[in-house]
Amino acid sequence: MAECGIFGVYGFKNVAFSIDGSLVTNFDEGDDCITIEPTSDLGTPKVGADGGSILSITADQSATVTIRLLPNSPMNRFLENKVKRMRSGALTGTTFAIGFTDLSSTETGGCTQAIVMREPTTTRGVNANNLEWAFFCPCWQKGIVQVNAA
Repeated sequence: MAECGIFGVYGFKNVAFSIDGSLVTNFDEGDDCITIEPTSDLGTPKVGADGGSILSITADQSATVTIRLLPNSPMNRFLENKVKRMRSGALTGTTFAIGFTDLSSTETGGCTQAIVMREPTTTRGVNANNLEWAFFCPCWQKGIVQVNAA
């Protein structure tokens, strides 16, 4: 008899995302309400005239983190206030910590000095629209949650 493959279950209720120590709620619908994208490729290849090659690994650990929220998410007000501080010329209080945990895959990640990089576009129509926020994280650190089997 053939062995069975690994079985898993995924649910967004097992995903937690926090900003400045507060749990973010009221995410938009869809499969991409949280995205974490490295700012640059891990390495840059170079091929010599004789066919020899090398890959230069970057030290860049930065990432762009994008979240899509419903208009009634309390986090929108917090982020709007951060943007106001930035636009007023404030030199402190503009960065914040971000944390991400997915217990389904045991993936985690975080950044201690995130900053708003892009504000949402304002749109109005028949239905409520999402608000998409993008953050720059100068040093995104991936991790793994250790889950013990019962």
